Amino acid sequence: MLKELLRSKGVKQKWLANKIGVSEVSVSNWVKGKSEPTLKNYQKISDVLNIPLTELTN
Repeated sequence: MLKELLRSKGVKQKWLANKIGVSEVSVSNWVKGKSEPTLKNYQKISDVLNIPLTELTN
């Protein structure tokens, strides 16, 4: 889901990582499904991408 969302918004993983204060490896692992963001990071992603939190967690 996150991979498609980033692509649709024209956002790079590195940019998102810098905006929310996590490593690029963390974002990469989320995109690959190797791990999940914390609720706090889900909220940061939601805020930065200007999307509802529910769009990330469905």
